[in-house]
Amino acid sequence: MTSMMNGIFNRAAWLGISLSCLAPLCAQTDSVRFDRPSLCLMMIAHPEQNFGKEIEIIFRDMDMPERFNDHSLGVRVVKMPSAPDNQIAGQVLAFAEHAEIPKKMVAKWFSRDKQTGTFTTGLLAQRGCYNATRQDFDLVQQTILGKNLLADAGEKLVSHTFLVMCDYDYRREYSGDDNSDSQLQTLTNVDINDSRQLDEYNNYLYQKDNRLKEFKISCTSYLYRLQWTDSVANIFYMSHYTDTPDEEKTKAFKQDKTTFRLTYLGCCSAQETEKNKDGKYTNQQLVKKVCIRLRDKNLSTLQHAHPEFRIKAPLVGTTPLKAYIGLKEDVTPEARYEVLMPEYTKDGTYRYVRVGVIRPVAGKIWDNRFMIGEEHDTELDATYFEQVSGGELFPGMLIREMDSDK
Repeated sequence: MTSMMNGIFNRAAWLGISLSCLAPLCAQTDSVRFDRPSLCLMMIAHPEQNFGKEIEIIFRDMDMPERFNDHSLGVRVVKMPSAPDNQIAGQVLAFAEHAEIPKKMVAKWFSRDKQTGTFTTGLLAQRGCYNATRQDFDLVQQTILGKNLLADAGEKLVSHTFLVMCDYDYRREYSGDDNSDSQLQTLTNVDINDSRQLDEYNNYLYQKDNRLKEFKISCTSYLYRLQWTDSVANIFYMSHYTDTPDEEKTKAFKQDKTTFRLTYLGCCSAQETEKNKDGKYTNQQLVKKVCIRLRDKNLSTLQHAHPEFRIKAPLVGTTPLKAYIGLKEDVTPEARYEVLMPEYTKDGTYRYVRVGVIRPVAGKIWDNRFMIGEEHDTELDATYFEQVSGGELFPGMLIREMDSDK
């Protein structure tokens, strides 16, 4: 029966799930439509490596990149046994399934109450409505079809839930003073199982008068996507979803070890090096700067390689054309972006239609990388574009990077 229904609204109506929360949430939304992937971001801990402890602390405190919904699950750093590089992707997948990461992703989407086992659609409606324009809200006020459209848009977001696991690798050893070998301290004489010795070693590296002249690190990031298909959704709604305590459904959700899965999409590796001119940065500032920039670089690379992971950004101006993306998103003069508008169907769902193509203007690409203001001033407030093809464009239309061969 449910396989014949369109969108979460129809499923919700059949199951008696209330979507009355849609209206007040949407009433607060004047922003442009903006489909945002939901991201769970984690890293593999390497406490035995130089700066391992500091990198872990920095990663725990990193803000989620602003173009993603924060789908954190309360754990940011995980420890896994050492493995060859070509086995880590599978090891992460095995860890995620053992720790029930995909099930926890679904539980977060539906705000599961651990005490009662009940679910709500609040977060789903909130994120679905965050994607709504004022025009959509007016439609909600007038028709049931509008509620179907907005709620269906919310469910589409569930299938755009991703896990990125970052594996930082720092192996070089540094001295604060290149001319003083006596200051060089290595892990060879530090017992990494002795927390006192490891703390002393890391404190030594972070001493104010022992500032690094350079910091270089590599990182491999692994990308996974939550499997949220019609069959998975149907099992969830039929066997697990309940908004009132139901012992049978609560037990079924806890014991379900097969329905919720992640799909491995791919990985990328990069290095980042930062010189500390005149000792401007403390070691902590330097490490933080490099680690965040490297994370952003890998996220951009993964977006280039995997269209389903790509972000859409709104045009914020058309005279001239501009958008709030830049070097952090790896924007280059050679890139091309399609300009999109939603086209609504009779059943209340929508798809995106290309209405134009634009390209960045050389010399007018915004440098929005982390801590760039510490390096130099910039007059740009966004990246500026010029139109390549298409008709009239308006603020609020979405842009998305195109494949290089299109």
